[in-house]
Amino acid sequence: MRAHKTKPGAVSEELKQQVAELGSRILPISVLVFTLDTHLPFCEIAEHLAEQFGELECQATVATAGPQRVQSVREGKFTGVNVLVAVGDTSAESEDRLMELVEWLLANGRKELAANLIYAVLGHEHQNHPAPAFSRVVLPRSYYARTQQSGLKLPWAASARESWELAHAVLDYAVGLGAE
Repeated sequence: MRAHKTKPGAVSEELKQQVAELGSRILPISVLVFTLDTHLPFCEIAEHLAEQFGELECQATVATAGPQRVQSVREGKFTGVNVLVAVGDTSAESEDRLMELVEWLLANGRKELAANLIYAVLGHEHQNHPAPAFSRVVLPRSYYARTQQSGLKLPWAASARESWELAHAVLDYAVGLGAE
């Protein structure tokens, strides 16, 4: 998996090119942002991602669900999804819940979705963390702190769109680069 670093507020040319290459063959992209724990700001992350796709003029639907997997299936949340973004934190419990989700997806006939999973970690990355088989995007916990301090619904708007890594990872999976 390639690492993407984009200057604050900038949409990289690489990302714009990736959207252009998608054309109509994979559009619209369907993304499900699934939380592993209800205290995490998964709705805000989903809104931010949807706004970024809007800025890129990329047809995408971004939905939210979780942490109740069975209820999400009943509501049809997993139907037609291209990319699953699992939002967790840096705790061992969150990583255990992630692995339970992956095992559940595999056991319930959702192998393709398990293969197109991105783990969005809210917090900081540990130095000696083993590389998972799926993409891992670290979202600084300061995003959530800015929401509470500023009262803004989307802290990313106040931070000049400083993170495009999650949008990059979703597009990589959508064009088939995520599994590399």
